[in-house]
Amino acid sequence: MRSRSLLIGLAVGAALFASPASAGGSFEQIVAVGANGDSQTIQLRQNGPRSEAVLTGDSVAVPPGSFVRLYPLIGGLPADPGRYYPTTHVVCLYWREPVSDCMRLGAAGMSLLSPLTKLPLRHQRPTMPVEVRYRSRPLRYANGNIFAALELALEQRSVGQASPPPHAIRLAVRWKGPRAAHMPSVVWLAPHGVYTSHRFSTLPRGTWCYLGTNLPHASASLIEAINRICG
Repeated sequence: MRSRSLLIGLAVGAALFASPASAGGSFEQIVAVGANGDSQTIQLRQNGPRSEAVLTGDSVAVPPGSFVRLYPLIGGLPADPGRYYPTTHVVCLYWREPVSDCMRLGAAGMSLLSPLTKLPLRHQRPTMPVEVRYRSRPLRYANGNIFAALELALEQRSVGQASPPPHAIRLAVRWKGPRAAHMPSVVWLAPHGVYTSHRFSTLPRGTWCYLGTNLPHASASLIEAINRICG
């Protein structure tokens, strides 16, 4: 049975999609999301028992049962999510559905992800953004970090907020999955999260900085805000 790292494919994605300042290197954290928006963040180190290097194991088939979703982040940008099945200690890496490329973790990997056993498990397949538009122009899927960021934000718990924050970027989103009909068709990506329907969900500012820097025809006020907030 072959053994490999959970995050090899995801690291390639982050390096492809991230800005030059944040591309490359090891992942800095994993955000895990269970049912009902409950989430848990695991901080990673460059090496040792809290590094992504311990998330390895023998290849296995996709297990039955429930799971939590895993979003690795580098430079404030999430890569495409995977799954963790706590009851069988199996991690699955995949770029899009259907789920694939699964490994059973060893003792070090199980120890690192042990806090995730407290999360309520998910049963349905995920609902994902399949198209994101800015001013009627679709974002390329090469901007996949934005797709993953919107997915992560709206899977987590949100708080009430009356209106979009300053410098928020309006995006039109089309979703696919069991909850697609209940997902918002318009969202606002702000420096520190996502606003929709009088609700706000937090995200690291790296997502907004990346999108704002790469938008065609960004306004002068947005460019000024990016330079001030993102440095």
